[in-house]
This record gives sequence, structure tokens and C-alpha cells, in this order.
Amino acid sequence: QMCIRDRLNSKDKNVTKIAVFIFCLILGFYFAKIYQPQGKTVKIYKQALRDYNNGNYSNSYYLFSRISYTSSLKPVAIYRQALCARALGDKQSELKRYQQLFNNYPKNKLSPEAKYQAGQLVIDDNPSLALRYFKSVSKSKIDEDYKIAADYYIARVAASKIRYSNKIFSRAKVAKVEKSFRHYLETVPDGRLAVNVANTWKKFNLNIKSEDVVLLVRAYYLGGQYKEAASFIPKAVPENIWALSASNSYALHDYNKTKSLTELGVAKYADNVEVDDYNRAVDDYLRLFDPADKLKYTTKLLSVAKGKKKDYIWNLKCSYVAPKDKFACYKDLYLNFPGGKYSEYAMLQVFLAGIKNKNYAKCRELSKEFLSKYPSSEYAPQVLFWAGKIEQQYNNSVAASTYYQRLINNYPDSYYAYRAYWIMKGVKASVINTELNYKPVEYPYKYPAKDDILYTLMNVQDYDMILKYTEDDFIASWVEYQKGNYASSMIIARDAMDKLQIKPVKSDLRWRLVYPQNYYKQVQKYSKQYNNNDALMMAVIREESSFNPEAQSGVGAIGLMQLMPATAHDIGQKHGISFNTSYLFNPELNIRLGNLYYSTIKGMLNGKDVSAIAAYNGGIGSVTRWKSTLLYNDTDEFVEQIPYDETRNYVEKVFRSYWNYTRIYQKQ
Repeated sequence: QMCIRDRLNSKDKNVTKIAVFIFCLILGFYFAKIYQPQGKTVKIYKQALRDYNNGNYSNSYYLFSRISYTSSLKPVAIYRQALCARALGDKQSELKRYQQLFNNYPKNKLSPEAKYQAGQLVIDDNPSLALRYFKSVSKSKIDEDYKIAADYYIARVAASKIRYSNKIFSRAKVAKVEKSFRHYLETVPDGRLAVNVANTWKKFNLNIKSEDVVLLVRAYYLGGQYKEAASFIPKAVPENIWALSASNSYALHDYNKTKSLTELGVAKYADNVEVDDYNRAVDDYLRLFDPADKLKYTTKLLSVAKGKKKDYIWNLKCSYVAPKDKFACYKDLYLNFPGGKYSEYAMLQVFLAGIKNKNYAKCRELSKEFLSKYPSSEYAPQVLFWAGKIEQQYNNSVAASTYYQRLINNYPDSYYAYRAYWIMKGVKASVINTELNYKPVEYPYKYPAKDDILYTLMNVQDYDMILKYTEDDFIASWVEYQKGNYASSMIIARDAMDKLQIKPVKSDLRWRLVYPQNYYKQVQKYSKQYNNNDALMMAVIREESSFNPEAQSGVGAIGLMQLMPATAHDIGQKHGISFNTSYLFNPELNIRLGNLYYSTIKGMLNGKDVSAIAAYNGGIGSVTRWKSTLLYNDTDEFVEQIPYDETRNYVEKVFRSYWNYTRIYQKQ
């Protein structure tokens, strides 16, 4: 018996060993299947992304499926598969990938968006499932735009159930549906779904309230569906719809109706319409007349206008009046609407007119009042600067320095900080010869940790997916830069920096995105060859084309330095450079000819860079005339008095950029 037991135990042990071996074999097989070395994952992902960008969606879909489940890239790869399926028109596979993503990775940042996309795919065939998805999206932490859209789809499903049901639904439930439609059209009247919302609403309720008809008309008008908008206008109370009706009539070329509606509306019903609709109607009204008659008809409209919104017309009138009448116009505007939207600008113009007329005592008080009343105004740097200059007139150097230093500290990147710094340092010239360091654009913050999804996405260079994991504008700018979209990169960074109340130190990497040194080697080469300041030439390119070599203006200016073909050929012929016009899109040639042209006009204007920059925009004839007719004591007074707003703003923008290129990249 003992022998039998021993044989049985031995047999059991062998069975156990075999079972363990088989289990390990299976485990090893699955481990081999799901485990993937990081290097291999990166290689597969990069190839899949290349195929996607090259339009090879089928192979891209397959390669993304090979990304290991152990990789942090797996949810991104699944999302990418959905995009591949969409490109191939395979809605079923697209839906399955979205569902795989939010079911397997519910906490991933891509999951709410995947659920939103899935909801859109099934809303017609399975509205109940779509409703579940959209309700989840509405409660998630996704961007507000998605939530608003999800609420619309929720209301759309509910509206469909009510329309096609034999049941009698409560008034509260019907009102809830309309509330969602109303919220969308009030929040984003020009949104991607606005026309869809309007169409759904009109089908849901044939007797929409008059005030809600205004929302529908606005959505149709902003969506370019002018005839549809016109069909709904009679259903609204006339005094509530006049502004939209006037603009819609203008779009339909019924100019007499635009004229009569606007004149009647601003006189009697201004308070019944939204500000944007009111202003748009006024703009369309003034488009009916020749530029020479703008002042006449603005004055006419202002004479009949009533209510608080008329300050918009008043401000337009002040922009059209002769220079000698601007002071009185803006003064009256400020006195009549001291708390209005245009009071800041009106007060600034009164202040500047006082400086021009050397009424320093009054301007001294105005500057204090302005800075006290509008401490965060966009015009504060300008007022601080001129307040400092006024104190210099009184030989009060301490007070002047206080204003200048406050300006430099609070608005270090502004044009007026540049002027204040130059004055404090005793620099007489508008530019200084200084050598710049070349510093490439870098990731604008501390580099992400290796376990951060941003680090992984940067490693595989999937820049589009980076934007789905962050809402930071400077990172968005950096992404655009990596993709070679220099113009959009600079503009995104510029706008983001302008929003910051406290500016970072000049060594902060974000400044390089705002003022990148794109094409600096070519600029440095030709600015040196033609005796131009390289930082100033960088500034010209930045303001002219935002570093887009393919830029072409409405009047035909081409390339980085926005050269007119006739001007470029003329300057090229004089220096033995022949080329086809299309070559002006070439950065090297464009920068060379741009430097040659600038050097030429600067030489014609006694080597003065401020005059040359003004001439680059406004023409050498205009600048010569201004210099002989304007009354000014220094560069600052000349710039402030340039009669063309576009040229004056251009001069300030270029020298602001010059200042920032100098302060960010100057060799110590």
C-alpha cells in the first residue's frame, strides 16, 4: 500500500509540475504579447504617425494597434486608430476604438472627448446610447465648448422624444429643452453647431417666443444663411430685431432697408438690442457711403441717436474729424460718457492733444486722474511715459524717473518702456549697435518628467496629441513651432504674453516664442552687408509677415519682408540682382532685397531709422511731407503726431519688437 501511495504521490507531483509548466508557458506567451521594450514602442509609434501624416491610414491603424497595453501611449494609440478609421470612412471601427478608449481608460484625459465623438456617431441610430454618452461628457472636466455642445445634443434627443411621442410632457420638461437651445445660442451664437441648434429648435417649437426668435436670426445671420434669417425676422418684435434685420438686409444687398432700419433703430430702439448687433448695424450703415462722406453720415446718425450705445457712433465720428477738431470731439465724448466703453480712449486723446498744445499743467492732472481711474488700461504705458516727459519739462527729474521706472517695471516689453529706458540711459539714437546671441526656441518650461505623458508624446513627436493633454498657450505655441508653423506659433505666444499681468524676466524661455530668431543667420548676414541693425530687421520681419515666407498681402506685397514686386525688381536691377517675381517667396532673396530697400530709404532720410521705418510702411513721400509740416521737438512728438494711424502703430510695433530682441538676446 505504501508503494502504491508513493507512486500516486509521484504521479500527482508530475501532474502538478506539468500544470505549472503549462501555466508558465501560457503566462510567458501573454507576457511576451503584451510586453514591449520602450525603444520598440517608440519605433512602432513613430512609424504609425508617419504613415498617418502621409495618408496611409490602413497601415497606420494596424501599427497603432501594435502598441503595448503596458505603454502609457496605448490610449493615445487607440484614439489615433479612431482617427484613422474616420479618415477611411469606417464609422463602425471608429466607434469601437472610442468605446475601447473610454471603457478601458475612463480616467484618461482623452476619454471624455472620445465619449463625445462616440455620441455624435450613434445619435441618429441609437439616441438613448448617445444620450448616456453626452450626459457623461456634460459632467466631465472637458473643455466648456464640448460641454455646451453636449448639452445641445442632450436637448436634441429630448426634443426628438417629445416631438414623436404620443405622451403629453410637462411644461417644465419642454422648457428645459428650450433652455439648452437658448444657452448654446446665447453663449456661442457663431459656434460650429449654432445653425444646427436653430434648425432643431424651430422644428421642436413652431411658436418660438419673440425674444428667442432673435437668437435664431442671429445664428442664421452669423452662419451666412441670410435668407433663412430673413424668413424669421417677421416673427420677432420689430424693435428687438431691427439691428440684426439691418445687417441681414445689407448682406442681401437691400441697402435702402439697411439705411432706414438703422436710422430708426438708433433713434428709438437702441436699448432693445445687444451691443454687438447695434455696432454691426452701424458699421454696415456706414459702409453704404464713400470714405469722403463717412464723417457726414456718422454725424447725421449721431444727431438722431439716443441711449448709452451712441458712444460707439461718437467714437467713430472722432476718428473721422480733422486733426484740429479731435480734441473737442474726444473731450465731449468723455464728458458725456465718463463711464462708457470708449471713455479710456477718449481721455487718452484729450491728454495727448493737451501735450501737443503744450498744456502741461492740465495734462499733469489728467495723467494722475487717468492712472487712478484706469490703472490696468492698455494705454497706461503711454500715459506713464508722457507723464514722465511732462515732469522733465518742469525739470523734476526725480518724478520723471519715478514714472519711467514704474513703466519699465510694470510693462517691460512695451514700446514706451523702450523709449523710457533710452531716455534714462541718455541714448539719443533710436537704435544701438549691439551684438546679439543666437538662442533657439526651447520647451518653455522645465522639461516634463519621464513618467509624464507630455514627455512621452514629445519623445514620439506627436505634437497634435500634446495639445489634447494641456491647455497652456505657450506649450501650444511651442507645438506650432515644432511643426514649422512659425507665424501661428508667434501669434499664440504673443497673445498669451499680453494676457499676463506680471511679465516674466527677460531670460524666461517663453520670450523666445514671442520673439523668435527665425532666419536670423540670413538677417545677420545681409543687415551687416547693407549697414542695417539686425535686431531692427528681425523686428520688421516679425511685424510684416509673422515669419511666414509665403505671406502675400491684399495689395500684392510678398514674403518675409513684404516687398512689392515692382519695388523689389527696381532695387534688384540697380544692384545687378535679377529674378522672377515668384522667387520673392524665397527667404534668402527676400531678406537680401528687403535689407537693400531699407538701406536705400534710410539713406534718403539722413540715416534716421525712425523715419525709415515710417517710410517702409507709409511711403517716403509721406514721411518727407510730415517732417516738413508737423511741429515737434523730438522723436517722441514726431511719432505721436504721424497722421496715419496704421503707420504710427507700425512704427511703435516695430520698435517694440526691436527693443525686445535687444533686451532678450543682447550679449552681456
